[in-house]
Amino acid sequence: MTPLTRVLCHKGESGFMRVCIVEEIANCAYHLTTGLTRKGHDVVVILDVKRRLNRLLFTHSVQEGAEVKWIRPWPMRPRALGLIIPMLLAIIRSRPHLVHAQYLWSQYFIGFIAAKLLGVPIVATGHGWEVLEVPKSQFRGRIQRWFLKRTDMVILTADYYQKHMEGLVAPENRVYIPRMIDTDTFRSGIDAEDLISKYGNRIVTFIARLHKIKTPEKTLQAFRIALDEFPDANLLILGIGEEEKNMRKVVEELDMVGNVHFLGEVSNTEIPKYLNASKVEVRGFNPDTPELGISHLEALACETPILTYNDYADVGGMIICLEVPEIADNLKHILRDEDFQKRLGKEGRKYVVDNFGIDAATDMTIRTYHTVLSRRKKRAR
Repeated sequence: MTPLTRVLCHKGESGFMRVCIVEEIANCAYHLTTGLTRKGHDVVVILDVKRRLNRLLFTHSVQEGAEVKWIRPWPMRPRALGLIIPMLLAIIRSRPHLVHAQYLWSQYFIGFIAAKLLGVPIVATGHGWEVLEVPKSQFRGRIQRWFLKRTDMVILTADYYQKHMEGLVAPENRVYIPRMIDTDTFRSGIDAEDLISKYGNRIVTFIARLHKIKTPEKTLQAFRIALDEFPDANLLILGIGEEEKNMRKVVEELDMVGNVHFLGEVSNTEIPKYLNASKVEVRGFNPDTPELGISHLEALACETPILTYNDYADVGGMIICLEVPEIADNLKHILRDEDFQKRLGKEGRKYVVDNFGIDAATDMTIRTYHTVLSRRKKRAR
């Protein structure tokens, strides 16, 4: 009896599953693992040891019912080639009923190959860059397209991603399932007095990879305008990346060295405290890549409003803006009006709880698993 047959014969539609998740560098797998283990399923998560970063929740804890395997790549260039054999073997040895790869790039390809060798379904989730940018690349897009057309199901974490997958993935092989947020960890009411004592009561945050796609220069320029009215405001930049050098140069040019603080990579377990201290999260003003990412939703869950650009007008706690003067005006409004800031925060928290809770999204994911398993069973007859 194959692993596929076992899972379909055991307790029928709601039966036990052993899922192998291949993760990249975000916390998507952590939230999904939380939901799956709550519902009695076994989860094995395969991670690159180089990605054992402070902001990765698996670095700090592993849920009961889950197993994390940190893979050490072979010393090869490019690094992705060194991952192939050790990661492939780790997935195969986990003997899953289904492989679920997070992000539609290198580790997804490895998960795909492992699933084919095991004869089990491969499900892949697209989150951002690899949905919005990779398909445009002649070389990368061609590679990705080959794998996508042979994947059992592609999960998209934003509804507007659907248009980017048209022609790449058949409609019946793609589904929208919202991102998951741990609203117990990311919540309001967390003591942040030490941060407020250090940086004051007008804290603004920029929590993201320091990359041009996050439009850090717009954030810095808007903050400079806000400083004219609120000279005691402080911008905390949490993250690392190739844009840090340019950002520091802009900070010096705009004479904000005393008000802008580069805090580097902060532990994800500490992020809720920073968000509780923050009046507003400000970043992501690129019309080509509208933002509503994991860290934005985490901010909203902590009742911290966000200023960003997005196609959606009904996101609670979010103010849509694009150009620097508009960003600055909204930033000053929030810093000026505490009641307005708190109202936005409560709207944001409600929006996340209603739309991005772990249990509801996990149920949708499990139904997707059953769909692809049932398809395989029918084809095997």
